[in-house]
Parts: sequence; structure tokens; C-alpha cells
Amino acid sequence: MAPYSPATDVAHDVAAIVVTHNRLALLPTCLAAILNQVPRPDRVVVVDSGSSDGTPEWLAAQKEEWGDVLVVVRQANCGSAGAYHTAFDTALGLGHRWIWSTDDDGIPQPGALAELLAQADRHRLDMVGPLVLAAEDHGILAFPMQGIRDPDALRAKAVDGLVPDTIALFNGTLIGRKVFETIGNVKREMFIWGDEYEFTLRARRAGLKAGTAVKAIHVHPGMSRTEHKVLGGRLGTVETMRADRTPHFFRNMGYIHANYEKAAVIPRMIAKYSAYYLLNRDFKGLSVFLESYLAGLRDEYPEEQKRPPTFLPMPERPHASSSSSSEVA
Repeated sequence: MAPYSPATDVAHDVAAIVVTHNRLALLPTCLAAILNQVPRPDRVVVVDSGSSDGTPEWLAAQKEEWGDVLVVVRQANCGSAGAYHTAFDTALGLGHRWIWSTDDDGIPQPGALAELLAQADRHRLDMVGPLVLAAEDHGILAFPMQGIRDPDALRAKAVDGLVPDTIALFNGTLIGRKVFETIGNVKREMFIWGDEYEFTLRARRAGLKAGTAVKAIHVHPGMSRTEHKVLGGRLGTVETMRADRTPHFFRNMGYIHANYEKAAVIPRMIAKYSAYYLLNRDFKGLSVFLESYLAGLRDEYPEEQKRPPTFLPMPERPHASSSSSSEVA
């Protein structure tokens, strides 16, 4: 990160937030992209979820350099949902009108914040997101939007620089204080996978106004999914993932289906996933699916995921001067 210098162009009503966990190789580039924006956010809140790769020490060094501009919170790992909950809560406590959110592997491109602010003002938006391009290939969107992966096809839908009623939270998204005052914070017990989608659905249900500013660019690793047809596609497809994430995915899917989808979705989901696991004789997988999905339908989450986070102290900095290797240009 470049050495601190007082900015003459600061968006005093904007606080940026970044959530991170063991990604020291990526975090400096992300923070540099935020702090080099014109205008620059007034404050940058970083929530470190129990990193053990040198991130806390690096953040301590940057805190000495940037002072009050950089707000660092350390907590035990409670997933991206828990990290975002803390980050939003911290930023709201600073009193800003807008909160600009990203993961540690997201890179806002030059001019992104200025364009988001301009579109939010022009269209009277409560939330506005950028065009999110895949880091691996800037010719595709990192996440499908309205079923589209081609950025030019999405740009063609824009009116006055904005595609209304579509947004990819929390990837470079500018969110107004009004949103949290209306619908509350992220559902932190979701831990990972689905919290941003649930927040989007909650905002939509509340009638909050959102859109994608196609001239604001954010770069993020593209979404990859492993899908399998069930009975040759007659029951649709199912998604598989790492075993440690499966309970979170199914529990959150159950909660979302119970609260936002038509009732017919639930038996279809149970039928196709049950068929998939039975056909593959994966009885453990079937048990995890049923237990987690049914718990989500009942809004039953593990107690440890519902507890407030455990905050951790910042590491003490050595008195010797730090080398320039801790900085990012």
C-alpha cells in the first residue's frame, strides 16, 4: 500500500469495508485499489477473521501508516456472513451515509467509487453495484446477472448507465444507510454461501431500489459451480461442493426457500437431491442434506453461529522500523 498522504478529494460520506481471512497475498492489492480511488473513501474498515498468515501483523503496520483512515477489527472466524455483519455494524457506527463493500479478492477499478456515487444520486438508489468482471477473463461476468455472462449483453440493457433491479452483493457494492435502517444487517448465522443472496431478497421485498452501474468496474474471481444432472436432467440439476461447506449451503438454501420461494420449490428440492444421493449410494451425503435443509426450513442454526463474535487483540508492532516490503505500491 502506498505511504499515507492526506487526500484532497475525499468522499466524506463513504466508509469502505473489506472482509479478509488468510489472504495476505491478495489483501494489499485490494486495499491499494480502494485507497487510490478519486474520491477516496473517508474511512476503510477491515475485518480480519482469525487470519494466521501474517495478515494481522501487516494490518498493524498499515494502521500505523494510515492512522484513523484505517479501522481494523480482528475476530475469531465466523465465516463471511459474520465478518460482513461486524464490518457493516462498525461502519454504521462511524456515521457515514454510504458503505462500500468488497471481499479481499475483489479489486475496484479506477473511477469505480465516483461512478457508483454518481449513479446513486442520479437514479435515487438505495444500493448500486458495479459491473463485476471475472479476474480470469475480463470478457465474462464473474457472476451471472439476469442469466447473462457476457458483459456487453448486460451493458446493452443499461439506461443512462444503469441496469435497474439487478445487483451482485457484496462485490464492490455501495449500500446506503437507509438499507440497514429498513431491513437490518446480514444474517450472520448463515456463516457462508447464501447470506448475500438472502440480503438481496430481503431488500427487494422491502421495496428498496437497486441497480448495476455498468461503467463502474470491479474485478473478482469468477464463480465456479459443479453441477450434475439427475435422472438425465428429468429432475433438473444439483450442485456439489466441499464437504465442510455442504451443511452451510443446504441450511441456508432451506431458509431462503422457506422465506422467499413458492412452496412448490421445497418438495422439488428434496426430491432431486434425495434422488441424486440415493442413486450414488451416498447415504452420508443424503443425511447431511436432509438434516441441514430441514433445519434451514425451520430457521434452526447452530448456537455457535448465532453468538456474537469473539474479538481478538491486534498484535504488537516491533519498535524497529518496518521494511518497505510491507508496503504495496
